[in-house]
Amino acid sequence: MNDIHENEIIMYYGPWKVNLTYFKESGKFYSEGSYISHKLYLWDIWDELKQMFADGIRPGLIAGANEFYTLIEVPEHPHNHPYLWIPK
Repeated sequence: MNDIHENEIIMYYGPWKVNLTYFKESGKFYSEGSYISHKLYLWDIWDELKQMFADGIRPGLIAGANEFYTLIEVPEHPHNHPYLWIPK
C-alpha cells in the first residue's frame, strides 16, 4: 500500500516562495525580501541563490548590495531548514 497522499505529491513540486532576511555584520536586522523559485530540491534553490548573489542580485535590496549575512528559508518546502549565507 502506498503511504504517500496525493496532496503531498502535488505540494512537493512547488513553486516555492523563498524568504530572505538580511543582517548587518553586527547581527542587526537590515531588510528582507523574497522571490519564487521553480527548483525542486533545496540544494538547487541554494545554488540558484549563489548564482544570483554572484550576479549582484539580492531580492529586496538594491543591485550590488553584497555585504549582508542572509538567512534563507523556504517555509512551504517539506524539507525546509534554515540556511545562512555568510559573505566573503
